Amino acid sequence: MTRRTIHYEKEMEFLNEKLMEFLTGVDSLFEKTLFAIQSSSEYAIREIEELDDYFDQLDLTIQTTAFDVIAKYQPLADDLRFVVAMIGLSIDLERIADECVNIAQLSRHLQRGIESFNSWKTLNEMTKIILVMLKQTVEAVTNKDLNLAVKVWKKDDEVDRLHNEGHENLIELACRESNPRMMRVYLEEAFLIRHLERIADHLTNVSERLYFMETGKQLKDLFKAEKDLGKTETSQ
Repeated sequence: MTRRTIHYEKEMEFLNEKLMEFLTGVDSLFEKTLFAIQSSSEYAIREIEELDDYFDQLDLTIQTTAFDVIAKYQPLADDLRFVVAMIGLSIDLERIADECVNIAQLSRHLQRGIESFNSWKTLNEMTKIILVMLKQTVEAVTNKDLNLAVKVWKKDDEVDRLHNEGHENLIELACRESNPRMMRVYLEEAFLIRHLERIADHLTNVSERLYFMETGKQLKDLFKAEKDLGKTETSQ
């Protein structure tokens, strides 16, 4: 094995290690964020805000390393897909961290028990699904488990449905409200569930990137083909 090959393998391994650090870090950050919503703890909120720089640096490290690998070694086929996917995965994980910061900062203004939220049921169901999506995403990426990645991808529809129902209801309440304080309450909750929905979207993107990295195929195209096939068989 040449010195060039050894350096190449080390940088590829480094990318994978940083990705796993990012994934487990974001998983932990989301749990801290849920605590911030429930408690409105200023200490918890500040901790999340301070962690934002750490995740920004992780994103920068992964992207810089990935572009260096492409420039220096010109990887092909599977290796090229891996490096390109790393750039996209890093972007999505950094945006999940950003959404956690947004939620934490919003919780600073809520200052009330989460059980009293008008959207409590929606929030509770969304957070349960996203927690599962996060755990399964970490496992799917760690083990390159494409079946699990597909499960995460499919769960996004549940989160979208909950978000759409909850968001529409809160906006309707805000529009009917004459009390400015209560109007703000409804809008704050609408923003909160919107941030949660965006986290689910980015986890869905992670699943798609993992699938592409391992197969070279787009997950959306796969399910579109299956739907088209089902329609054809039904019409015959």
